[in-house]
Amino acid sequence: MAPYIRISILGMFLFLSAFPSKMAQAGMYSWKDDKGKTHFTDGLHKIPAKYRKDNRGFKKYKPARQSSGSLSLEKKPVRSSYSLPRQSDREYVIPLIPTQGGNFMVEVLFNNRVQALMMVDTGASLVTISDRLARQLGYRTNSQSAQIPFTTAGGMVWMPMLALDSVRVGKAEVDLVEASVNDQMGEMDGLLGMSFLGDYRVEMDTARSQMVLRPLGEPGDPSWDGKSALWWKTRYSGYANKIKNFKLEAKKMEVSGHPKSANIRKMVAFYKDLNQKLNKSAARAGVPKQYRSSL
Repeated sequence: MAPYIRISILGMFLFLSAFPSKMAQAGMYSWKDDKGKTHFTDGLHKIPAKYRKDNRGFKKYKPARQSSGSLSLEKKPVRSSYSLPRQSDREYVIPLIPTQGGNFMVEVLFNNRVQALMMVDTGASLVTISDRLARQLGYRTNSQSAQIPFTTAGGMVWMPMLALDSVRVGKAEVDLVEASVNDQMGEMDGLLGMSFLGDYRVEMDTARSQMVLRPLGEPGDPSWDGKSALWWKTRYSGYANKIKNFKLEAKKMEVSGHPKSANIRKMVAFYKDLNQKLNKSAARAGVPKQYRSSL
């Protein structure tokens, strides 16, 4: 079997060493001390013994679950280009859950129905979800799925790809979010990476345990369906570049006889499908042709 090779596509590698293995095995816990202060930790063994006695004094966060409906799920109206709507000066302030390892967790709503607790990772190219969460969302992946390689602490691994209908954090929502599926996450739901965060300018206010998300573009820029002209141009060019690069890489792998070349071909089809869905959204929203790019 030919050795695995590194695919030279900028930003397509996820370093899963960003979260400790103990966290993947143990889950997330909170506990209150004698003064009533709440603490968060990524391991049961880190909670003082007296608060672990008889399983009292601490709380374990449950894995991904169906939404209770407490979050507002109203759809944003589609806006016509004839009125040339302008982007507002809005921002989203998201509360974060700090861990003793120095990382931050955040509550995320997937496809408007499944809530999960995700680790924020601005160094990760993609949102990554556990295989358990993928199944709960109704996705099925296998060895024939579109896959890409990721560099991890344990070496190169290949992970299936899927497109999430929507990812919502607080009131910030992104449609058609690329995500990889990792079957080695234990009880952890996943990582919130740049395939969501890249739609915003991100500010991490660690002192207040908050994340501030500001949409791409400037106030007063034209926007369609609540997304700025810069957003549309960036999304189109991103898809076009990935399709081009995956095509080139697939040809190289086919020549070398690499066993995963078919999976990379499927990545080309994966991004072509996303581009078609983007075209449909742009047509509905009335986005002018100068803000779209053709393949």
